[in-house]
Amino acid sequence: MKKLMLFVSILVLSLSLVACSSNGASSSDDKIVIWTQAAADHPEGKMFADRVKRYNEEHPDKPQVEIQNITRAGAGSGYIDKLNAAITANDMPDIFTLDGPDIAAYVDSGLLGELDGYMSEGFKEGFTEAIIDQGTVDGKFYGMGYSDSGVAIMYNEDMINALPEDVKALIPASDQDWTWDQFVELARKVDEFAKTSNDPAFEGYESAVSLLLPDITAGAYETGTYYFTPLLWGNDTNIVGEDGVTVDGVLNSDKSVEALTKYAQLFADPQLASATESEKAFHSGKTALSVSGFWYVSELTSNYPNLKFKTVRYPKMNENYDGLYTPSGSWAFVRNGQEEDEDRIKQVVEVMEWLNNDEASEEYYLANGSIPTRVNSIDAIDTNTDNPYHNEAWSVLKYQVENTNKSRPVSPGYPYLSETFAKDVILKIGQNKATDEATIKQYLDDAVKKINLEFEKYQK
Repeated sequence: MKKLMLFVSILVLSLSLVACSSNGASSSDDKIVIWTQAAADHPEGKMFADRVKRYNEEHPDKPQVEIQNITRAGAGSGYIDKLNAAITANDMPDIFTLDGPDIAAYVDSGLLGELDGYMSEGFKEGFTEAIIDQGTVDGKFYGMGYSDSGVAIMYNEDMINALPEDVKALIPASDQDWTWDQFVELARKVDEFAKTSNDPAFEGYESAVSLLLPDITAGAYETGTYYFTPLLWGNDTNIVGEDGVTVDGVLNSDKSVEALTKYAQLFADPQLASATESEKAFHSGKTALSVSGFWYVSELTSNYPNLKFKTVRYPKMNENYDGLYTPSGSWAFVRNGQEEDEDRIKQVVEVMEWLNNDEASEEYYLANGSIPTRVNSIDAIDTNTDNPYHNEAWSVLKYQVENTNKSRPVSPGYPYLSETFAKDVILKIGQNKATDEATIKQYLDDAVKKINLEFEKYQK
């Protein structure tokens, strides 16, 4: 999952770079250099190394590929610091990885090269719709997403089984849609029961719902934006306009206020969720429900084998909404936009295709559990294992990937947009237990003012 990247310096550095000599490819003609943020000993780093090794073996007469693993530190600073240094020296690698929502900022800075016109016929169309949207800026394709993601709702089966039948009836089947109102109603009933029950399943109970809001407090702003922008999407609005720079009238629209007021009901007295929940609250049986990233599946099955968890779809904000609304997106491969040699660009894009074709997408899922980004590889997701909890969770995630996943907004100022929305709206509602429309509207208006000041440099 993405941690907000330290990005301010790159926007400043790019101003001088654009004026420099345009042919800034770092690699000599006899090799193509790739940088990734994955550690060499991590499954992700290993799978890239394996793909590169096989490419070199199968293409001995073409420029050989060298991969460099630059481990992220904290919010990603290690990798980004080295990338910024390479930009300053006009010595960027041929190919490198970026988190999807940050692609637009690099494009705006003139650092990335287009992929349209260099890819094999039909290659781009092999990606899922959300991944194509993630890598597209102003109608041009720049980023090949090598992994996707997803968010669903999980619940503690032991806790739910202890509930009265009329409350259990509020839970949808794993193949049914439901709404945020229904989710809040279920949480309220669970909380009421938990506070009067002596059932051992509720022994460590703290609250009804886990939202990971402490991650925002710790600086992982993207967690909040990733988890809760869908509240706005499902109510037919967004955190920024289609141009990527307009927030007034969008982020603070009536539809946004309506959606976030429903979210805020989780903090109405008595609270159903907490901005200071315990670490791993759902994993350790302290909450009955959780808004859960796809990575929970492997975490729970591997490290919490005694937890019985069930999975259902992410709730819709408006039951009549039939558009895309579930969160997705992850890291992508991009190319150095300072390279001008057409033959070399073609060679670079050929390598990018090798790293992102159907076979690679399937291998990445098997090695790292990353959701496939290629339409033809989604069936690699195994929903017929010996673990029914794994099977159900991945069935839900697979459905969302194929039917409802949406890319996060494409904006040159996305890092600041994400931080402000998560910290000044999502977290603030929880911390202050703000539940009325007027207060929430004020939070949104204040966020719009801050973002507009930052976005002045993008608005033309």
